[in-house]
Amino acid sequence: STPSASIGKPPKPHPDFPLFPHATRRWAKKVRGKLHYFGPWADPDAALQLWLDQKDELLAGLIPRVRTTGSIALRDIVNHFLEAKKNAHKAHELSDILFAKYYETCKRVIDQFGKDRLLSDLHPSDFGVFRDKMAAKWGPVTLGCEIQRIRTIFKHAYDNELIPVPIRFGTLFKKPSRSVVRIHKSLQPRKLFAADEIRVLAVAHSRRRP
Repeated sequence: STPSASIGKPPKPHPDFPLFPHATRRWAKKVRGKLHYFGPWADPDAALQLWLDQKDELLAGLIPRVRTTGSIALRDIVNHFLEAKKNAHKAHELSDILFAKYYETCKRVIDQFGKDRLLSDLHPSDFGVFRDKMAAKWGPVTLGCEIQRIRTIFKHAYDNELIPVPIRFGTLFKKPSRSVVRIHKSLQPRKLFAADEIRVLAVAHSRRRP
């Protein structure tokens, strides 16, 4: 049987309730061809309120602001960030490669801290541990790019008023210095010329012949 068939879905609280019970055990609604979720079956009143809060923005094709009276969870800012990047990608303002990199970075952040982790619970020491973990498997160039992308996710949250104050990363969670990157590059084996570079050199050499 399908997952939806094996789950006893609850009835709507009243006939004109605008949401439907999705198989993921959440109240949902399709808006402009896309599914949106508004909370667990157990709390239809909260789901309805969230729909009413976000209705105008969703119908207008906008990304809803995350309205919360308490601390926001990591999954909320990651989803908001990815939705913005997805829109930029569709508008050809973001390359396929960079969008994929942002997606993988978001996944690593969620895997590291947990999707339900409250941002108010993140401490600079958490980011220090995260950096050490990444530094153990990557060189300084890759590490620096990843740290910059991670910072961009949290900056997006602050710039879009999802969080009241910027995230404190601490003094350790920063990109490797230029001198570290320079030394690392100098220790790497010299790369052979690529095929197109060899052709350019061959042409230049032939032109120098008497």
